Amino acid sequence: MKRLKKPPLVRKWYYCPYCHTKIAVYDNTAKAAGVYIKCRTCKKEVEIRI
Repeated sequence: MKRLKKPPLVRKWYYCPYCHTKIAVYDNTAKAAGVYIKCRTCKKEVEIRI
């Protein structure tokens, strides 16, 4: 029986495009569109597209 190899997970930070503060952590298997998060530093709403 062969074991399937899992792709290596790479975790990255998503940065605010306005003030460059770290907003969220995601990995290389994530897919997101239409997700809005409010930045804690500049208080602007940011759409996350991964």
